[in-house]
Amino acid sequence: MAFAQRLTIHFRDIQKNPPPLCYAEPEDPDKNMMHWIGWIEGPQGSPYAGGKFRLTIDFPVEFPFKPPVVLFITPVFHPNISKKGEICLDILHSQWSPALTVRGLLISLCSLLTDPNPEHGLNKSALKLYQTD
Repeated sequence: MAFAQRLTIHFRDIQKNPPPLCYAEPEDPDKNMMHWIGWIEGPQGSPYAGGKFRLTIDFPVEFPFKPPVVLFITPVFHPNISKKGEICLDILHSQWSPALTVRGLLISLCSLLTDPNPEHGLNKSALKLYQTD
């Protein structure tokens, strides 16, 4: 019960104070609060400007002590996003904190589009292009 309540609080936070360029919500809040869908708009001045990138967020029952699994559904040519939509972002792995909010996670994903981490590439061809051009 506390798990669903926590996710409801995160959802209300996003509704009251939507993050810029991104959004997420439970796909079917009456049946399953653990599976969310969302999107991120490509930031202006980035190669992704004008794009809208869909994603899924799946919360483990250990949330907030374990990070959600986030995948891009829309293909994104990016050094830190695999062809399968997997994301290499430290807060989704080793730097996860129970204090992080879904809103903050969305903002970090949006930021990743404009500021890739060349140290941890998942898409080698995108990483090579980023490093050389």
